[in-house]
Amino acid sequence: MSDEQEAPRPQETIMQAVFGFMASRALTVAATLNVADALHEGPRYYTDLATAVGADQRSLHRLLRLLVSLGIFEETAPGTYGLNAAADLLRADHPQSLRDMAVMITSPSHWLAWGEFDAAVRSGESGSQHAYGTDLFSWFQLEENREEWELFNAAMTSFSAGTAAAVATAFDFSSYGKIVDIGGGHGALLKQLLADAPQAAGVLFDLPGVIEGAELGELADRVELVGGDFFEAVPSGGDAYVLKHIIHDWSDEQSATILRNIVASMAPDGRVLVAEIVMPDSSEAHAAKFMDVNMLAMTEGGCERTEAEYATLFEAAGLRLVAIHPTDSIASIIEGVRA
Repeated sequence: MSDEQEAPRPQETIMQAVFGFMASRALTVAATLNVADALHEGPRYYTDLATAVGADQRSLHRLLRLLVSLGIFEETAPGTYGLNAAADLLRADHPQSLRDMAVMITSPSHWLAWGEFDAAVRSGESGSQHAYGTDLFSWFQLEENREEWELFNAAMTSFSAGTAAAVATAFDFSSYGKIVDIGGGHGALLKQLLADAPQAAGVLFDLPGVIEGAELGELADRVELVGGDFFEAVPSGGDAYVLKHIIHDWSDEQSATILRNIVASMAPDGRVLVAEIVMPDSSEAHAAKFMDVNMLAMTEGGCERTEAEYATLFEAAGLRLVAIHPTDSIASIIEGVRA
């Protein structure tokens, strides 16, 4: 076995995990400083780059040296930094930008709750409860946290950019006349679905303060904006109800309530399409396992679920799991019909 193929030593395994938060925080800082945007026209020497983004020269050099070692940005010559494919996604104007997600992930809404992760594991209550004395979404609604709420919604739109096209490609929406996006945020996913399904009308459903920020462009005349609470009711008459990264925020009981409201409202032959990361049954490293502990830290009972757990959840809501459709993103589409 060559040196390149040797498994990391136990100490290396532990230290890589111990230092993981540093990578996350460094990425947030680079995104907040808009370093990728400053490099859009080409590589720059770190002193010039520091002036452009308003940072200390040596500190920025040290930050980028770490990110380059992680495969984000590249050092094209000593002290000169440029974009690579990963760093390009940190540009604010990239069509699949993850810039807002990178900023949000260690902003106060997440950073403080994760600081209480030990209490969350001991108690089973979220880190949010221990950090703020309330659940995350109630905390977001406080006036003093409006900036954090706006950042969260921008991050969810950012997250959608990487999965919307994959979801639209992985499932055929061409036969549906009315597509309802439940918890659809600013409409990034619905825009993609309607672009690929020109016969369909759309309904964007979310909290009233969220849909106010919807940017639907030329598709606006095909979309009805509806504000409301999916624990109370959802828009009626849809042929396809899409929920992307919604169900994982909530407990089984709460998730079943959302799905029951959809079952009560959808057309007789309607479909429920849940886009989530499906937890594998194996022990391999997987994005679902990271997202799952994030749900533990941040939400009241939210989690990532296995295929069997989705089948059980669907059954409790009056649905039957028909199929799971993989996509080119980390999410899969869990398809359900009335039982």
